[in-house]
Amino acid sequence: MGRKRSTLVAGMLMALAMVFWSASAHAWWESKWQYRKKIAFDLSEKGANIKENLTDVPVLVRLHAGNFTFANAKKDGSDLRFVSADDKVPLKFHIEKFDPKQAIALVWVRVPQLSGGGAQDSIWLYYGNEGAPAGQDAGGTYDTTQVLVYHLNDDHGALNDATAYANHASGSNAVNFVPCIIGNGYSFKGVGEKVAIPRSPSLNFAKGFTFSSWVRIDAPQKDSRLFSWDDGSQSIVVGIDQDKPYLRIASGAAQAATDRSASLSPKSWHHLAATAEPGKRLSLYLDGKEVSTVALAGQLPSPASDIVLGASTNGQNSFAGDVDEVELSNVARPAAWVAAAFAGQGPEGKLTTLQQEESGKGGGDNLTIHLMRVIARSISLDGWLIIGLCSFMLMLAAGVFITKFMALQKIIKGNQAFLETFRELKDPVDVEGDQDEFRHSTLYRIHQAGYEEIQRWISRAVKGQDEVCLTPTAVNIMRAGMDRASVMETQKINAWMIVLTLGISGGPFWGLLGTVWGVMNTFASLAEAGEANLTAIAPGVASALACTLFGLLVAIPALFAYSYLAVQIKNVNTDNRLFIDEYVVRVEEAHGEPL
Repeated sequence: MGRKRSTLVAGMLMALAMVFWSASAHAWWESKWQYRKKIAFDLSEKGANIKENLTDVPVLVRLHAGNFTFANAKKDGSDLRFVSADDKVPLKFHIEKFDPKQAIALVWVRVPQLSGGGAQDSIWLYYGNEGAPAGQDAGGTYDTTQVLVYHLNDDHGALNDATAYANHASGSNAVNFVPCIIGNGYSFKGVGEKVAIPRSPSLNFAKGFTFSSWVRIDAPQKDSRLFSWDDGSQSIVVGIDQDKPYLRIASGAAQAATDRSASLSPKSWHHLAATAEPGKRLSLYLDGKEVSTVALAGQLPSPASDIVLGASTNGQNSFAGDVDEVELSNVARPAAWVAAAFAGQGPEGKLTTLQQEESGKGGGDNLTIHLMRVIARSISLDGWLIIGLCSFMLMLAAGVFITKFMALQKIIKGNQAFLETFRELKDPVDVEGDQDEFRHSTLYRIHQAGYEEIQRWISRAVKGQDEVCLTPTAVNIMRAGMDRASVMETQKINAWMIVLTLGISGGPFWGLLGTVWGVMNTFASLAEAGEANLTAIAPGVASALACTLFGLLVAIPALFAYSYLAVQIKNVNTDNRLFIDEYVVRVEEAHGEPL
């Protein structure tokens, strides 16, 4: 009987494991790709320190020997793929540089979402598929408001626009292929060198203007121009006077310009950005921070000339220094966008982190485990406190169940062995056998309690009698002793069962406490953020639901464990009562007074 019960329990556990196994799925985008890396984004104070949410951001991913195994990818990087965090949506990207010999790669990826102040966003980089065709899409890497992007890393001096608008330069006499902050860049010597960009319908800044670039000067210079769109009567200029950058917009006699308070450190790279929003203001940013702003009353001008980089239209006001990654947008980008460009493109890499390489030979991580990790990262401290209490209760309940289950199996086996011996006796009082064989039997201990009461009564009987008959009083004394022993056995078996009872009733209440606490945190986060966004909602909701789950994980197993043990204990107690009745009858029959 004991062996059958053990087999039944083992079968139940195996069935439960099969259910969980069948419910899981493999979170691997496509099996043809052998390797992947998670790219995590950190917008918290420890990372890029960006509070606002951003969408469709082109992010630079730097690969090198320290964070990427080039031998596991194709020589030209054409098997690179970027996929959303849920392993479902391929992302647009393009490769600026991929050099396995130097172990350097520069890849631009359009990231769908960056949550301000958080570090929970991520994407996947897949590689390791020799049969994969090229999958990059330069134009799709940028949104529709990004009208020009020069990586300045082109061969033979050509300047090609990476966006879908194809605003390629018509000519350049600057020296390219100079090592810069992002691969190679352009070097201007300050002697009339410039880059001309023809006018096009996409280069229309009536709705806004954003200029972004990396700049390094060797020495202060007199009113040089990085960006110039000037026909003599209207102009948009981004320049450097001595070492002071500025943005100036002029339309006829009206003019607005940022002050010249911020300075560029010579021989050092700086990220310089300028934005103009019609009817609102001009802003100048240095290394991701706003350093100057001024009101702009009117609309933005539209000069009748080509755009020029590195000098004015007539070749004057030449810039002397190095330039890398020139970007133009026909909207005024927010401050968070500029901060993300500085943090993501800079050498410090505060925005992005590449994690350990994972192999797909085993089919990838289990989806359930992957999602549990995502949830765990979102749970707040109060949620972990409740989860810790529930986990402690669950472990304690599991310990009680295992201990009681093993003890009951030993009791049942010991009682069966004792009954086999007892029912073969002619004299029920005379139990012979190895006591160690019956050490787990409750029936044996109850029998011994009755036998000891009989011996005490006989010792008080009249000496000299060969045989003493048990009076009704003696039989009652014996029964009382056996009843007392039975009660003690019941108390011993029921010890610690209250732990399971507390798990059943207390677990859901602990979970409910965590749920209410998490919901309170959610509303507090919404009030703090001032808007409904995933960053504000996710931690509180994750904590609330996780606490509810752990409360049920305590209560449900405790309920089944208690029900199983209660039935087994009831059967043992029933066997004890039946044995007492049987023993008393047999003793009265063998040693009671004759009628």
